[in-house]
Amino acid sequence: MSTTQPADAKSPNGQPVLATAFPPMIDSSLSQACLSNLLIYTDDMNDQEAISETMSQFVVKHPCRVILILAQPRQPGARIDAELSAHTYTSASGKNAVCEQITLRACGSGVRELASAVQPLLVPDLPVYLWWRGLFLEQRALTEQMLTFVDRFIYDGATWTNLHYTVLQVADFIEKYHSTVGFTNFNWSRLRPWRENAANFFDVGLYEKEIWDMERVTVEFMALEGREEGFQYRALLFVAWLAVQLEWEPIRGVAGTERAQLQFQSKKGKPVDAELVQLPQSGPSAQSIQHVIMEVMSGGKKVELSIERDHKDHVEILAIKSDAGREVLRKVPHLDSSVANLLYRELGRRGRNRVFEKSFKMAAKILQMI
Repeated sequence: MSTTQPADAKSPNGQPVLATAFPPMIDSSLSQACLSNLLIYTDDMNDQEAISETMSQFVVKHPCRVILILAQPRQPGARIDAELSAHTYTSASGKNAVCEQITLRACGSGVRELASAVQPLLVPDLPVYLWWRGLFLEQRALTEQMLTFVDRFIYDGATWTNLHYTVLQVADFIEKYHSTVGFTNFNWSRLRPWRENAANFFDVGLYEKEIWDMERVTVEFMALEGREEGFQYRALLFVAWLAVQLEWEPIRGVAGTERAQLQFQSKKGKPVDAELVQLPQSGPSAQSIQHVIMEVMSGGKKVELSIERDHKDHVEILAIKSDAGREVLRKVPHLDSSVANLLYRELGRRGRNRVFEKSFKMAAKILQMI
């Protein structure tokens, strides 16, 4: 089911005006639960199909009011048009959920008025999440206006470039709004299985003490053409997470697209080396982290703790290599998370993700050395 009602208004002086009252349109026999307000901003008009597909998977898990913002800031004029629609989505179990969606189309200087246009459309007393598709630094003023009333800000830096500049700017945003807004980076969210499996090596009875004597970490990754910088940064975020958790201090680094080298000082004052290594693609769509190797000292001998992705069986293989040979500790299922699953998982988190914030700040610091 999909119903639509346009709302289009302009003031006599030509400034954009938005009609903010809409009649109820949703079939009362269907689920009308609403857990949040989800704002989605894009300035790519070819993005709508991907967004619709994501919403069809997301809303059945997390019913919400969706406010889709389609912005064309470089078009002439000053206009904001609104359209209300209701969509019914069905989960794999057959449960129906209704999504009330308001689509705002803004062009020219009307884009600057979007923050004030959005606020009357929010469901009161529910959290407000803003998912910004693209580089929000290009709309800094609008972003800052919206950050005054949103609870969570979600973005994806995998396709960004010029990260030496953009990461510092994002770090400033996180610091400025840290007391009111929680930030989520999908580049970080996709690291979850790697972080969890790395932590598994240091459970009680394994290497819980040796973790403080880690001497080297190597992160091997693949990247799609033109996206090398974003995928190397994802590998860097993993190393930054380790550095924060183990209280390493970054000392120096050597830049390189295919191999970047980093050096830290451990909590015990010993050197820790790290490498980010780009592998040749194993297939046309191969990307992201493929292999992590952590070297620790145990009983005076070097032990390699590795996590390797097996695409054929869709698992991550946790293995231990020592003088005694190689032993597979366990195999853990690993499938790439859809954007809908990333949204659902991150928006289910209560409060700020302080581990991410600290890791992102550390990554920004490391970037300045390479």
